[in-house]
Amino acid sequence: MLNEKNLKILEENFNLKVNESTIEKVNLWHKLFLEYNSHTNLMSRGDTDKLFEKHVFDSLAVLKWDEFDPSKKQKILDAGTGGGFPSVILALFFPELEIVANDSRMKKINFIIEIKDRLDVENLKISYARVEDLEPLNCDIVISRAVGTIKNVLRLTKKHIKEGGHFVIYKSKTLEEELNEVKDLQAKIINYNLPLEGDYKRRLAIIKM
Repeated sequence: MLNEKNLKILEENFNLKVNESTIEKVNLWHKLFLEYNSHTNLMSRGDTDKLFEKHVFDSLAVLKWDEFDPSKKQKILDAGTGGGFPSVILALFFPELEIVANDSRMKKINFIIEIKDRLDVENLKISYARVEDLEPLNCDIVISRAVGTIKNVLRLTKKHIKEGGHFVIYKSKTLEEELNEVKDLQAKIINYNLPLEGDYKRRLAIIKM
């Protein structure tokens, strides 16, 4: 939950201060996530002990990209959102953004629907479909985490990115190998560490379209 320790991480690692309303919503989301995950698998139950460290803070790592301004009214598609990372997290923290949470697995989408309804997350839109089957969404950013390779995800989602928009994907060990498959595109790489004991290096690859 957003206790004193995690609020300090937000401020020190992400330069992010949150108001009481956001704290309440995020803590209720945390409670609902654990309840839902107890009967429907959204993630490995071993991961729930480090839910904020491994998943919430990782979702917020897009803040480390200096061109990302969450105060702007941007449209962001999260392709293959799964349990709502980063779509739900970004929608809860940044109400100015229009977030489209897309997934083709109904058990995942059912949870996103419950969160949207229970927490009244007006800036969160829900898309139950294969992302390649959707009509072009004209997004400022397409973002993807733990879905597939850069080449494959970009192939499926490129039509949804407006000209001058960005494709953002979370990666770790396979980044160089995957970038070699898209040599015609230039990627900006952002390195960061998750706030965990040990070496939890992560990277964002950002490609301007």
